[in-house]
Amino acid sequence: MAGGIIEYAIFIVLLPMLIFPVILFLGHIFNGNQTWVKSAKEGGLIALPIMVASFILSMLVIVEFIGNNLGEHHIGTWLSFGWIESGSTIEANAFNVGIYIDHVTVMLLFVASFLCMLINIFSIGYMNTDPVNDNRNHRFYAEFVLFCSGMLGMVLADSFLWLFIFWELMGLCSYLLIGFYYHKPSAAYAAKKAFLTTRVGDVFLVIGLVILWNLFGSLDYAVVFDSAEIAKVDPGQLQIALGMMFIGAVGKSAQFPLHVWLPDAMEGPTPVSALIHAATMVNAGLYLVARMFPLFGAESMHGELVDLAFIIATIGGITAVMAAAIAFVQDDLKKVLAYSTMSQLAYIFTGLGAALWLANSYDWQDAYIDGKKNYDHVIVVVAFGAALFHLFNHAMAKGMLFMASGSVIHEMHHAHHDLHHHHDDHGDDHGDDHHDDHHDDHHDDFDPQSMSNMGGLASKMPITATAMLVGSASIMGLPLIGGFWSKEGIIANAWRVALEDPRFFLPASCVLIGAAMTGFYMSRMWLKTFAGKPKSEVAENVHEHTPWIPIPLVTLTFVTLSSVILAGMMFTKWVATPESEYVFFGKMGMIEGLIYEFEHVFVNPDMFFFILTYIAIFIGAVVGPGLAMALYGGALSDGEKAKPWMQPIINLSSRVNKKRGFDNSAWANSGLSNALKERLYFDKWYDAAMLKLVAGFANISAAFDRKVVDGTIKTIESTSQKLSTQIRRLTTGSARDYIMMAALGVLVIYLLLGVMI
Repeated sequence: MAGGIIEYAIFIVLLPMLIFPVILFLGHIFNGNQTWVKSAKEGGLIALPIMVASFILSMLVIVEFIGNNLGEHHIGTWLSFGWIESGSTIEANAFNVGIYIDHVTVMLLFVASFLCMLINIFSIGYMNTDPVNDNRNHRFYAEFVLFCSGMLGMVLADSFLWLFIFWELMGLCSYLLIGFYYHKPSAAYAAKKAFLTTRVGDVFLVIGLVILWNLFGSLDYAVVFDSAEIAKVDPGQLQIALGMMFIGAVGKSAQFPLHVWLPDAMEGPTPVSALIHAATMVNAGLYLVARMFPLFGAESMHGELVDLAFIIATIGGITAVMAAAIAFVQDDLKKVLAYSTMSQLAYIFTGLGAALWLANSYDWQDAYIDGKKNYDHVIVVVAFGAALFHLFNHAMAKGMLFMASGSVIHEMHHAHHDLHHHHDDHGDDHGDDHHDDHHDDHHDDFDPQSMSNMGGLASKMPITATAMLVGSASIMGLPLIGGFWSKEGIIANAWRVALEDPRFFLPASCVLIGAAMTGFYMSRMWLKTFAGKPKSEVAENVHEHTPWIPIPLVTLTFVTLSSVILAGMMFTKWVATPESEYVFFGKMGMIEGLIYEFEHVFVNPDMFFFILTYIAIFIGAVVGPGLAMALYGGALSDGEKAKPWMQPIINLSSRVNKKRGFDNSAWANSGLSNALKERLYFDKWYDAAMLKLVAGFANISAAFDRKVVDGTIKTIESTSQKLSTQIRRLTTGSARDYIMMAALGVLVIYLLLGVMI
């Protein structure tokens, strides 16, 4: 058992898990009580200190890990389950429950615990200020903490078995949270769609784990990641196992073709969107693929797994472009962010695919060879680190963007309520057909999530507008902000592999094209929401007044802007490998680190990568946003002013729109645009498959059960009843009848014996 605070890391998982039944029980007892509603926020203020405690304990673990430079660290075994081998022999450690911590664990542990805490704060402002949620929020907070426990447990798991168990716990909780408004058919459908689609991936994941167990005789990281054990397994079978597991990751992280569930999952409350689609569940698939790195990087597997690495990168590249294209035509604020999430996760998959290819192809295991720097080692480490750094940057930015969108929707909803529902504060809120998770605007066609009803909110919601601006800039990869440091690395490494393996030209081209597409749709979203003049009376009357909500927005704004500091501290290299000379707060100071990063990015001595960097910057930071400004830019209403850091952008968009604006009605009404609005018809195919295949199979199964299984049982039952009736008739109580039956029995036995003899 490890010493220090790390020994108590298990409580990071246990605290939210144990508070789950408490919130449910108290909610059941005190539901409707005003003290419970106003003072305890229906369980929100019970969940919050628990999530704060989990975060603090996570930080203490991280500090101890970094301070002691522990490297890979297996922390004890709290539970062991025996396994009968043969006879009375028992293997005591067949299934263990323990904690495994390395650099990847530490990074995602911070992301998950930090964002879960901030989303809890946001939820108190968002969920507890709407009458529609009264008397049901205890269920939300209970499911919320259980979901967080599942994510934290998955991150800290010491084996693929326990990773899968917590993986499934998240799946169950996601079903409950997405379907929180279960009375609404679309929400119930979205929950079932998410659950069934991800289960498709999970079936393949189970198959992969079974094959992995067969190869190693264990699913513990300590065994599976051991280079001596890896050398014993068949590369072909290992590739099949990892390929099956990757399909599970595709389902969890909403990648093509198992992506259809994620946009509809927006039917859940916005805190659920922030939780599932930014901080936790969608990152689980990426985490699973990242966990495969030691297998790809083993010397014994050299060159054997490159095909799977290519498949991972290609799925990512295709999804990146497809999702970005669909985001072009979305007017629902949350739907834009949903497709953005799919696209950015695809970037990370492409980056991981490139890193896994390099790890499987290069002799990189030793940092130094004959006392000289091994640059293959640096290339692999930086490639893997860039993908993980983008996971970090995306989670922070997208969590902020979802909460900012929730802030806009929340205030739009309340402004609409104040204008049109003064006398109906607690009306029936469940008949709305729009994708409004407040559900109380069924009286008219107003949709508070539609950007066509927004505009000009920069002056009215400065905190929200700033958060969404910084988050959008990070996702776009604008220089020096958040995702720029990692996105540039992913593009460069994808093209590095493409120069050696021509197959990679497809995913490499996709992520480069995706940079321009991201610049367009993220700029379009911000401009349609915050620039120009209000497009509705509701937008004119919006105000930023709900408590609790600004806290996570301000916090994440500063975190996203601080990514440049992490870049200077060699975060990319540190997070990628537990056994190297790279140390967080490393050998060079932060200033030297920043100089190194600036030189590497902006004055790369390799002319190809020098040109590639500036092409990516130009199309992502100039072409995409410029086109969005030409189409959607505009000045605020007379007398309205945004904050000084936003006003120049609004002014620029207005000038570009006036000078370069053009009519895009031909595009808007084109067949391609209509196809994108229909999500390239994937959802129709999905529905058809569900109705014809799944529902058809279910009907056949029901008919078989009814006619064959139930029919057989009923036949046996009726036959036995008839037989028993006949037997009862023979029991007359007459001695003569019994003597006659006995004589007849003896005769029958005699005849049978005669025949047999």
